[in-house]
Formats: sequence, C-alpha cells, structure tokens
Amino acid sequence: MSKFLFFLNSFYLGMGVFFSIYVAPTLFRVLDRAEAGKVVEKVFPVYFGIGFLVMLISVAVGWKLGKLFFAASLANLLVHGFHLFYVLPKARNLKLIDYSEFMKWHGVSMGLNLLGLLLAFIMIIFLVRKI
Repeated sequence: MSKFLFFLNSFYLGMGVFFSIYVAPTLFRVLDRAEAGKVVEKVFPVYFGIGFLVMLISVAVGWKLGKLFFAASLANLLVHGFHLFYVLPKARNLKLIDYSEFMKWHGVSMGLNLLGLLLAFIMIIFLVRKI
C-alpha cells in the first residue's frame, strides 16, 4: 500500500508543481489577463479536486502507516477541503464584485496551494522511508 500512496502523492506533487510554476504563469504571459483567468478558473476545481481525492485516499489508507503520515494526510485533506469548498467559491464570487478583495483571497489560495504541496512532499519523504 505504501507504493500506491507514493505513486498517488508523487503524481499530485508533480502535477501541482508543474501547474503552479509553469502552466499558470505561462497562461498569464501568453493570454490576456481575462482569458487566462477564465482558463485557470476552469482548471482550479479539477486540480484541487484531484488533490482532495488523493488526500482522502491517503487518510483512508494511511492510518495503517503510523500517526505522522496519518496526521500529515489529514492536515492536507483539511487544507484541500477548505480550499476547494470555501476559498475557491468565495474568490470566484468576489472576482466579479470586489477585485481588491478577490486578490486577497487569491493570496490565501496561493498560500494554501503551497502548504498542500509542502505537506505532500513531507508525506512522500515519509513514504520513501516505508518502501
């Protein structure tokens, strides 16, 4: 089971780093801001949904791997749940009515994304030791 969780979390981490460091900045560099925003707005629910699903599986299966892995998985599940079900809808609604407030929530979103990726990295290090 450790190898399966290693694969899932490595996939998520790779996808997240690639999207965050390359895809999103490239979209905003190549397209105008409004069009790039529309693309990213469609990708975010899928991206964070995948992260939520990976963390849900990690919590469900990872309790067998010890308290540390379980705690990191649970923390990451909570981060992704808050991000997916609260931050993204709030930011989407604010974007239309108060752009400066939207930018504050965009910063929160970026911080949560970074935290989720960092927790996934920690989980992967733990899994490498178990394999």
